[in-house]
Amino acid sequence: MNRNFSIRLGEAVEALGVNPTEFARRAKIPQGTVSKCFNGHVPTARILMRLSKSTGKSVDWLLGGTSRASSGEGRIEEPPARYGRAGAAPRAGVGEDIWVEKLRKVLRSGKPREKQMVKDLLDLLSR
Repeated sequence: MNRNFSIRLGEAVEALGVNPTEFARRAKIPQGTVSKCFNGHVPTARILMRLSKSTGKSVDWLLGGTSRASSGEGRIEEPPARYGRAGAAPRAGVGEDIWVEKLRKVLRSGKPREKQMVKDLLDLLSR
């Protein structure tokens, strides 16, 4: 149970000026799921993305990240992750081109569910 999440979600829904039932209808999320969220249940990533999109708040903010004026609302303050050997120079050929190609591969595939998840993620990241 995450009480901070339910408080943040309540604040976001209240700011929209609608009741939880109307919010669930607009967000196309089952009312029971929204009710569980108001009671502290943290939903799946897919539902979190819908909640974020419907409230206009970032997933980080909804999950209880601290806000700083300099970095914008809803960012969690934590040091950047370090992968591989710390302090090592980046390898040649590893960069954005690889990730762009991976995204293209998913978007060109015949899997509509994966395509939609990538599109939703990119939409959230572009806010």
